[in-house]
Amino acid sequence: MFLENIKEAITSIFSNKMRSVLTMLGIIIGISAVITITTIGNSIQTTLTSTLNSLGGNTVQAYVDARYPEDDADWDTWEYPEMKTSDFVTQEMIDELVEKYPDEFDGIAASEFLGNGQIRQDKNTYANVSVQGTTSEYIDYMKLKMYAGRNLTKQDNKTKKNVCIVADTMAKQYFGDENPIGEQITYAGSDGNLYDFTIVGIYEYNAALFGKVDTSVPEKDRSTTMFIPIQTCFKLMGKDQSGYTNFNLMVNSLADIDQATTDVTNFFEEKYANNKNFHVTTYNMASDMGMINTVINVITIAVSGIALISLIVGGVGVMNIMLVSITERTREIGVRMALGAKRSTIRMQFVIEAIVLCIFGGMIGILIGVFNGFVLGKAAEFVIQNMYSEYSSYIIMSVRPSLSAIVLSLFFSMLTGVFFGYYPANKAAKMEVIDALRYE
Repeated sequence: MFLENIKEAITSIFSNKMRSVLTMLGIIIGISAVITITTIGNSIQTTLTSTLNSLGGNTVQAYVDARYPEDDADWDTWEYPEMKTSDFVTQEMIDELVEKYPDEFDGIAASEFLGNGQIRQDKNTYANVSVQGTTSEYIDYMKLKMYAGRNLTKQDNKTKKNVCIVADTMAKQYFGDENPIGEQITYAGSDGNLYDFTIVGIYEYNAALFGKVDTSVPEKDRSTTMFIPIQTCFKLMGKDQSGYTNFNLMVNSLADIDQATTDVTNFFEEKYANNKNFHVTTYNMASDMGMINTVINVITIAVSGIALISLIVGGVGVMNIMLVSITERTREIGVRMALGAKRSTIRMQFVIEAIVLCIFGGMIGILIGVFNGFVLGKAAEFVIQNMYSEYSSYIIMSVRPSLSAIVLSLFFSMLTGVFFGYYPANKAAKMEVIDALRYE
């Protein structure tokens, strides 16, 4: 009987195609709006997560900070303590941490700014550079690609070598068509000192990381970043240190970022347990992503709730057309009841017809909503590639319809059919047989 009712409902819908489509319009609009909104929200979350992970979201940031007074009264006499050599995070500590948790950490990315200066051969051949001391993993952390030569190594840092890697734009400007690998350059810092370096590598300049090229500045005067070993940087700065005050621990892609953060915190709490002035504070971007995702979810739910209001309008349309359908089929109802059909059977027939009508509308709405999501995703990708091309390689677009939203949409479509179809169906079931048979 149930299957017969479904077949009869489908036959009734297709026998009045235009009327059925107009009836389903409110359902289609409501469901398609919900699916479009949830697809956009879900896609934004996925895109943000993937992009931030590719740009360092899978790192634990740590820095040495002072132990601040716990009591308000102590703030009046408290002064920020001066850091000593023993207060820095040493390379040995980092190595011990990585060795202790080999499945969580891939290395450390740290940097120190040496200064701005110039590499000059003569008055016509020069290059402006910004010198930064880094660890061997820093180039990978920055997602820079090597153009030629090699990256800085741990051995370069350990032995404090005067080696460097420069931008391909700087190499082309300064050396022309010559191969600069192995060439020695002299850096003149803003402090007036001269430092000799040997070029061991060339990286591809990326405007997304270093900023767009300032076209108002002549090409030969544009500054690029030159990377040197961080321990060499400390040596040239005259700092009596070999440790770090802040750094980024690169977390393995398969590891849990929150667990890694907890392990780092516990490790350095133990190391700094006897240090009365300083401790190591940790932070990861995943916590911010959690807040962003929460905000996006709240907005998505709120806007989807507004879009679902159109389901009420659609439901009223379904109720209206079911009342019309019952009026048209009054004699049919009378004949069926005269032949022994129960009132519950008549009621079920029209409730199922209303449900099938709403489910059809919901399915069409879902298809339109998913299609809208993909179209908007492609449009966003087109805009990024054409208007923000320098960032396109770092933005990982991902359009993902929400499976839970699709399932809920079908459920609400069915619920709408039950709620707005029951009154007309109940009205049909309560008809008197003689009145129905006499209806013209």
